[in-house]
Amino acid sequence: MLFGLALANASATADSVELDRLFGMGPAKTFTIHSKTLDRDFHVYVRLPLQYGESDCDWPVVYMLDGGILFPMLTPYHFMMEIDELAPPAVLVGISYGGLGFDNGNLRSTDYTAPAPEPEYYGGAAAFQEFLAEELIPRVRKDYRIDHQRSLVLGQSLGGQFTLYTALTRPELFGAYLSINPALHRNLEYFIDDLEPAERASPAPLMITRASEDGEPFRIALDRWLEHWQSAQSDALDLSVKPLEGQHHASSAPAAYRAALAWWAADKPTQCAESAE
Repeated sequence: MLFGLALANASATADSVELDRLFGMGPAKTFTIHSKTLDRDFHVYVRLPLQYGESDCDWPVVYMLDGGILFPMLTPYHFMMEIDELAPPAVLVGISYGGLGFDNGNLRSTDYTAPAPEPEYYGGAAAFQEFLAEELIPRVRKDYRIDHQRSLVLGQSLGGQFTLYTALTRPELFGAYLSINPALHRNLEYFIDDLEPAERASPAPLMITRASEDGEPFRIALDRWLEHWQSAQSDALDLSVKPLEGQHHASSAPAAYRAALAWWAADKPTQCAESAE
């Protein structure tokens, strides 16, 4: 509610709203993008590092699916981790539907999922990838100084299915992938029997975090996929699996994010990179 009030009371142009009063989230901006691929609007929130205006260099970037929830949750957390030197300064991008449920235009159950016999609305992940590749990522790269080679995309539950699917099918789309409690229980057979990893120059870095208190259908499906993946002995993924003791399915994102940032930032520069001429 406070997040919504801040947006309603901000005074700026329609495509760039300052969220100054929520200073733990800022400096932050927002814009709406209409996807020609999907014929729908998405509401995008961007948090810039505090040092962003002090140089002309390019910054690491984190893309958050379900940005209407995860962006206001993880952005201040990232800021606090920066203070404790647990996270590098980065541009944070939240991709939001603007509401919960199909009636409010939230089509995550379509956009984030691979094909499935049922439910009928599954299977839109390839089209959502196209929106990211051809529309959203180019817009972010045009408007902000980012180093897309140092990009991380994260998703939780069905969003975790999407990041796993994308690491396997379009590994070049992002630099690294975080899958938080991926929900594979309704279309596991597709991931085991039908999905062939795309060709790649090098393994795609993927971290899967799994909550110890996750629901049984999620745990069983993930166990089966991991067994399949290990037996396949594929080199398509540079896979890291991180158990999260005492965590649950929907609420483990902060713990997963902290673990992923330590993994993602390891052996990488903590400052922004000089812009290419």
